[in-house]
Amino acid sequence: MKVIYGVEANLVDDGVPIAYNLAHRKLEDDTYVVFDVETTGLSAVYNSIIELAAVKIKDGEVIDRFEQFVNPHELLPAKIIELTSITDEMMLVDAPELDTVLKAFKTFTGDAVLVAHNATFDMGFLNNGYEKLGMPQADNPVIDTLELGRYLYPDLKNHKLDTLCKAFSIDLTQHHRAIYDTEATGYLAWKMLKDAKQKGFVYHDQLNDNMGKGNIDRIRPTHIILLVKNAVGLKNLYKLISLAHVKYFYRVPRIPRSQLEKYREGLIVGSGCDKGELFEAMMQKSEEVAEKVAKFYDYIEIQPPENYFHLVEKGIVKDELALKDVMRKLAKLGDKLGKPVVATGNVHYLDEHDHLYRKILIASQAGNPLNRQTQPPVHFRTTDEMLACMRFLGEEKAKEVVVTNPHLVAEQIEEVAPVKDKLYTR
Repeated sequence: MKVIYGVEANLVDDGVPIAYNLAHRKLEDDTYVVFDVETTGLSAVYNSIIELAAVKIKDGEVIDRFEQFVNPHELLPAKIIELTSITDEMMLVDAPELDTVLKAFKTFTGDAVLVAHNATFDMGFLNNGYEKLGMPQADNPVIDTLELGRYLYPDLKNHKLDTLCKAFSIDLTQHHRAIYDTEATGYLAWKMLKDAKQKGFVYHDQLNDNMGKGNIDRIRPTHIILLVKNAVGLKNLYKLISLAHVKYFYRVPRIPRSQLEKYREGLIVGSGCDKGELFEAMMQKSEEVAEKVAKFYDYIEIQPPENYFHLVEKGIVKDELALKDVMRKLAKLGDKLGKPVVATGNVHYLDEHDHLYRKILIASQAGNPLNRQTQPPVHFRTTDEMLACMRFLGEEKAKEVVVTNPHLVAEQIEEVAPVKDKLYTR
């Protein structure tokens, strides 16, 4: 038996950009289109835009507006109706098609700077929509007010839109309705740009100069797997664990990406579970984004579909077919990039009947977010059971991800002793 040492860690990206499509344009003189999308779900790949709204701002004043519902050709999920207050009766059935709305929006934006709160989400839906219609993706300069807020106001408890608006007495009439969110974000963005100028930011292409230097405590961590390859990797893992607990602890121990890159030698980096950035990118953004994310990892992890059923339960993924489609795309991505795709069980206990004890343990922890979802069976599955779980990939691919690729990863790992058996002073 070869013991493999490692950890499931919380990764925070301390290099998230504030601006995209950088351009040497003077911030105070520019025209801004602040926009927001409401959608049938969180995935730009599998869900649809139902409302697209924007305000055009010049010199701090709203000079034009854009607001349009979009026909999604499906009934809205109850959670979306509850969140947005948009109903099937509110013109969605008779609303124009997506191509009509996006073409009108592209004309409305022109060459203005695009602004959104959590811009990766809104730009993901916008560019996916353009791509589906055979249109080029938006090449406008972009500003993310979420990341700009994190840099400018590190002491706020969080940087949600309603929190920022409240902090600066900006009226947010009805959160999660696109037109109201855009007006509030527009006034907030202008306030931020004035504050950014005080810090020396004059041009759009300067906004990323201090990327990663703000307070990273408010950045949501994603999961990552670190495996020890050799003695150097063991020492680096100890270093990263110490940093995570002593220097970067905020609610949970966190490892900044910059520190992982610094101490990566001797470690094998896996993409993690559904809370990993790669699975999220493939599920919610696009294959192009997922490909960029995957290049950071040494192997790509997938798990039995049953482990992911809570995503369907929460409405994050439409159904089991969409879930398996995400996994197929991850398997194909591994082939494209030459990275092994490894099926893991996310094992938390040995036997299937031990599931009850885990439920009791989680129920005893009042603040545990796992209490808000159905617990998947995460017992130790045999090889045959794992092959059965992955059969939808095809017999050959199932054997590759369950048997062949785990061996490939394991063979890279040397015999490592965490505690030396003789006097060891270093």
